[in-house]
Amino acid sequence: MTQRFCRYVNKVFHLPKHLTLIKDSRKRPVLPSAAIWMSAFFMFTFRMRSLNAADCQLRLSGYLPKLVSLDKPSADTMGRVFDLMESEPIRDILSKINHTLKRNKALRNPRGGLRFAAVDGHELFRSRSRCCEGCCIRHLTVNDKEVIEYYHRVVACHLIGFKIPIPLDIEPILPGENEVAAAKRLIERVLVRYARFFDVIVADALYLESSFINFCLEHKKHLISVLKENCPCLLEDAMDLFKKIPARSYKEGETAIQLWDEEGFGTLEKAKAPLRIVHTHEDEIVRKRVAGQWIQRKQAHDRWWATTLPKSELSAEVVRWAARSRWDIENDLFNTLVTHWSMNHCFKHASNAITNFLLTLLVAFVLVQSFYHLNLKSPISGKFTLIAITSLFLMGLASETFSLSWLESLPGP
Repeated sequence: MTQRFCRYVNKVFHLPKHLTLIKDSRKRPVLPSAAIWMSAFFMFTFRMRSLNAADCQLRLSGYLPKLVSLDKPSADTMGRVFDLMESEPIRDILSKINHTLKRNKALRNPRGGLRFAAVDGHELFRSRSRCCEGCCIRHLTVNDKEVIEYYHRVVACHLIGFKIPIPLDIEPILPGENEVAAAKRLIERVLVRYARFFDVIVADALYLESSFINFCLEHKKHLISVLKENCPCLLEDAMDLFKKIPARSYKEGETAIQLWDEEGFGTLEKAKAPLRIVHTHEDEIVRKRVAGQWIQRKQAHDRWWATTLPKSELSAEVVRWAARSRWDIENDLFNTLVTHWSMNHCFKHASNAITNFLLTLLVAFVLVQSFYHLNLKSPISGKFTLIAITSLFLMGLASETFSLSWLESLPGP
């Protein structure tokens, strides 16, 4: 299985050719940058939990020469070099992979003829004793004493509505700035590489502010955002209007939905375009197993969304679908990477190293997902989960016949 995966990433994505992009600032390197980056790439591919775990599993067992080269970078070397490594070449590799997926028709428009990208923040790890120049700071009260906690957060941009999770990029939140400011910086860089990958940005209620709405419109992108009490005037205006308008009712499975949809809200004065409000009241039938018996319960949900999309461009049903699909970035990206790929582990407590390790993780994650969903046939993928396949990767290294034909193509130091 490991040999097949390596042939796949070579034939389809030409990964070895892209390794020439990897660079770092060492003046007299002993080990090539590409070999050190590939060591971390396979660490994430095999879902190893730390640099020391990779050191034991790959380096000491003799597996690493089969994957990278005869040189074996230690855990300390990997962490040090990743802090000296340039981030843009890794972003270029991720971009080339995502563009290959698009050319191969793996990213078809899910609904409505528009593509949607979710933007959301995520906290990686925190500490009360160790910090670096990129740590954010917050003050907590513990046992009636004020303590300082250092933490790292990032903002991610992720395509939603596709079978394969497609992360586009990440951006660290710098000390003293909020999530929206980092998201603007992220989107500006994403649009350079992925200008035609999405048409609409989907975000939570934090992003529903005039400055971010205008930012999206200036970059010719629409916005769908959750509407909550953070915009009380806009929410109150919509509630007063919808009380006078009859809802459109329909069913989706066992869920009864009442939907209101109106546009022309100019409550946010500094916004350069009026907003459209979509509201649903949903009565959902939930089945739970209690004491060995199935019990059905009805749950009611009231949801509000604001968008710059006019009615003529997208129906309210698709707006609702896109807004609810925003959770793909939480479930398919953050939750999966944290649970199975150790996203929240601090491999090296240095700002640049954290970014480079996360970008390398995204490269490995996209390639493993593509291999599982697009390359493996149903007799195999139907019997093994994605996590089981990654376990088979490490087992395949023990084969005496395993070899990589593109080892010689790795650039030297």
